[in-house]
This record gives sequence, C-alpha cells and structure tokens, in this order.
Amino acid sequence: MATVLTFKHSKSERQKHRSMPPEAPDAWADVIYPADLSRLDPIYPVSYTPPRPHRASRPWLRVLLMVVLPTLLVGTYFGLIASDRYLAEAHFVIKKPNAPSRNPGAGLSIEDGPKGFGGDDSYAVRDYLMSRDAMQLLLDKADLRQVLARGGNDWLWRFPSPLTGHTNEDLFKLYQSVVSVDYDSSTGVTTLRTEAFRADDAKRIASVLMTGAESLVNNLNDRARSDAIALAQAEVTRNQQAAIKAEDVITAFRDRESVIDPTQYSDTVLKTIGALSLQLVEARAQLEVTRQASPNSPQIAPLRARITAIQTQMDQERAILAGSDKSLAPRIAEYERLTLLRGFAEKNYVSALNLLEAARIDAQRQQAYVEQVVAPRAADEPKYPKRVLWIVGTFLTGCLMLRLFRPRA
Repeated sequence: MATVLTFKHSKSERQKHRSMPPEAPDAWADVIYPADLSRLDPIYPVSYTPPRPHRASRPWLRVLLMVVLPTLLVGTYFGLIASDRYLAEAHFVIKKPNAPSRNPGAGLSIEDGPKGFGGDDSYAVRDYLMSRDAMQLLLDKADLRQVLARGGNDWLWRFPSPLTGHTNEDLFKLYQSVVSVDYDSSTGVTTLRTEAFRADDAKRIASVLMTGAESLVNNLNDRARSDAIALAQAEVTRNQQAAIKAEDVITAFRDRESVIDPTQYSDTVLKTIGALSLQLVEARAQLEVTRQASPNSPQIAPLRARITAIQTQMDQERAILAGSDKSLAPRIAEYERLTLLRGFAEKNYVSALNLLEAARIDAQRQQAYVEQVVAPRAADEPKYPKRVLWIVGTFLTGCLMLRLFRPRA
C-alpha cells in the first residue's frame, strides 16, 4: 500500500501567481512561499502490484520448446523408429560408334557430350528411369511394393503408411525419393542410385532398371533404323515405278511409230543419202565426159535417166528425215525427250538403291548401346539415415533459434 500526498494553496495565492507580470522576472521571488505542511491532505490509497513475467519469457520454457523437445523428437525417431536404408550405385554410358565430335573451339553445351557418347539418348534414359514406366517395370520384375513394405515402423519411408499413402500416385512419389539419376554432360557418365531397406533389394532394383534402360536404347535404335530403312525403301519404290513408267512410254511410242530407235534409223537414212550423193556425182561426171567425147553417143540417154532416178531417190530419203508429216524429225524429238526422261528415272532409281544400301550400313553404324562402367553391388553397411548428423543438427538449430529469438530486456 502506498499513500500519495498533494500540496494545496489558497485561492489568493493562486491568483497572485497568475497575475505576475512576465517582464519582471525578479518579482517571482515575492511569490516563493514555503509549503504549508499543515494542509497536507491524503487523496486515496493506490494499490501497486509488480507485473508477473510472461510464461513464454521464462528461460527454461524457451529452452524446452526450442531445444530439448525438438532434439528429443528427432532423437526418438532416428534412434527408435527410422530403419536403415542401403544404397546401390550403377554408372553407365550410352555409346555410339560414329557419334560426331564437337568443335574444339566451341563452348561446352549441356546438349554436347564427349565423342562417341549419345547425349540425347542419355537424357532419354534419364527421363525413362524416373518415369512411371520404370516403376511399373520394378513392380513386375522386382516386387517393388514388397521391397518398400520392409521398412518396419518407419512410416516416413515404408509403403504403405499413413504418411506415404497407399495409392499408385503415392507410390510414384516415394519411388522418385528412393531412385535418383544424374547425367554428367562433361564425361557422358550417367549415375543411377537406388535405396532399399535391404542391400540385396537395392542391388536388384538397380539391376532391373539397368536392364530396362538397355531395352529402351535398343527400342530407340530399332525404331530409328526401321524408319531410315523404310524411308529409303519408299524412295526406291517410287523411283522404280517412275523408271518402269518411262520404259512403258517408250514401248508405246515404238509400237505406234513402228520403229525401235528413230535416231538409228535416221543415221541409216543419212548414210543412204550420202551414198546416193556419191553415185549422183559419178553419174553426172560420166555424163559430162560422154557428151564431150561423143555428143551423139547412145549412152547419154541412160546416164540422164540414172541421174534423174538417183535425184528422185535422194529427195525421197530427205523427205523421210524432214519436210513431211511422216518425217523422222518430230518423232526423233519425241523419242529423245522420252529417252531423256527414262535416263533421269534410271539414274534416280540407281541413286535410291545406293541410298538404301547406305541407310542399312549407317543404321548398323549408328546403333547406340548401354555400356556399364560400374555395376551395382550390395552395400556392406547402410548409407541412410544420418542419425548423428540429424540429431546434432537439430540441437544446434534449436540453440541458434534460442539465441536469435531471445526476449528483449
């Protein structure tokens, strides 16, 4: 209990205090008067209770909530509940015998790999190993559900459990936690890591996944090879049909024109015209000699008749080549055009055959395959969980939080 005392002054004293002029500061000495202790009046008693400290600001409670309790919970889980998990690793590369090398002056790209390594196939294998297809393969070949059910009371990692669930989607989420795939683009090596509650199970999971990766690469090779060969074969078939059609057109032309090769026939006609020209020259020369030697010779008339016959034959032969509707000139032009088309078709057909053979050889050379660098093996001791690391880390984190969130004075 405490008593508060106040001083009271008379009304005249208060009025005198208010009427004091401000320009006379020394006059304040006249109004300074001693307090009249005889008029002390008690106002009322005031009860004062010191504030109680908040419960959260108690040091022992903060230590309990931030350090002791989390460390106790983590220690209980890792010491009594968490099951050992074994790790199996496998290292492999996807090799292509004729994979092109990168330009040495170019920068390293994530899409590029070392010479002989198939970077694109490695990414495809990595995506496959982390897919539902790979999980289904483990369900069929390695009994994945039974493997993950061997976790005892470890409800954070076993399947099924209240935390991990029991559906296929929950199983796939847990599968992505126990299986990891890393691809190093600088070396071309893919690292596969699998976890299980038994060392043999981890090794078996890794082996089954390696088999699935090899099957995937083989399927990709078969499809690429079949597509390339099918495309080349289709090109061969198309050019073969074009060549056959061109040959059929020429055959129809020969049947219609009753001539096998107009160009060869024209050569024969030209040779005939040449021979007739020689005979005509000889006959004219003989006629001229006879007329000069014996103008009345009876041989003049036969020579003139021969010259006329030779000239008529030459005109007929020239008409066969050109100058009439049945001449060889338009037929030769048509035949040469058809022959040219047939030549193009034959060349294209031969080129398509060469491409088909090259596609078959190239498909064999470009075949990618999985080559194991490190085979999966059963571990001698568990890799996870890191019990001491988790417990010590929880304790140190609680101490740090306790220091950062200490109450202000």
